[in-house]
Amino acid sequence: MTSQVIETRALWLVIAIIAGIDLVWLRASGMSIAVAPAKPVMFAIVASLALVYVWFRPDRRIAELATACAQLIAFTAVAAVLSYLTVTSNFPLVDRQLAAIDGALHLDWLAYFDWVDAHPEIKSILNTAYDSCLVQTAVLLVSLSACSRFEQMGEFVWLFMMALLVAIPISWIFPAASAWVQFDVIARADAYHLADFDALRAGQMTHIPLAEVNGLITFPSFHTALAVILIYASRGVKVLFPAFLVLNLLVIASTPTIGGHYFIDVIAGAVLVLCLIGVRRISWRTLFARGTASPSYQVGYVRADQRRR
Repeated sequence: MTSQVIETRALWLVIAIIAGIDLVWLRASGMSIAVAPAKPVMFAIVASLALVYVWFRPDRRIAELATACAQLIAFTAVAAVLSYLTVTSNFPLVDRQLAAIDGALHLDWLAYFDWVDAHPEIKSILNTAYDSCLVQTAVLLVSLSACSRFEQMGEFVWLFMMALLVAIPISWIFPAASAWVQFDVIARADAYHLADFDALRAGQMTHIPLAEVNGLITFPSFHTALAVILIYASRGVKVLFPAFLVLNLLVIASTPTIGGHYFIDVIAGAVLVLCLIGVRRISWRTLFARGTASPSYQVGYVRADQRRR
């Protein structure tokens, strides 16, 4: 069994485990979820494409792309539910401590927020960059598939999932409302997540609408983590890498003001990804050194070819 097949199956197992945790926690807490039809339909389409282009009409590019999309759709759904459930634990907020760390680092969050707020053009650019991550992800996956960079595609999916899996328990134990709340600038910010965050902590939200979930993680910043992952995963791709480098530096710059994150959130999000990159490289060399880089697609190709014979 190849290393990529092992990793793909392991990621599906992780998704299944998180889904199981969600179901147990939901049942124990008396909460429920509403699943809009869009995500299940999208998942069914890409999962079907993966099956078809692995086993019946082998095409590595389509198979790898569809598998990556299916895993990301499934994982973001179960991870979003888990993130919401952790907030209900109502652990003490650490906003004051995070602001104090920024101060110890001589990073003035309020001064930066005021400066951005006073320059509408810059604020608009940062806002656009902050909202670009989903589109960037789609562009990256299609580009890596077209360039046959399947290992980098696998790295992106693995880093995305592992970064969120680490960020969720950290934010569970060390929850924070946001720098917007700490510095009393909610009236000047789009504090989109606070309604759900406050309702969950107060025990007033018992129904999670999957179609309308918001990012509730403050520390560490997952937006920053994703920006670093996008830069790393696009390396070596002409045109795309320099564009992603510039765009995601803007994403990181936008995170304190547009995302309401403390500077230490941004630093922690970047450090988290760098550590995960190191872990993956070491584990890939030590655990899968004897395997080949062939994906699950090739397994299907060989069996399909045997059937034709």
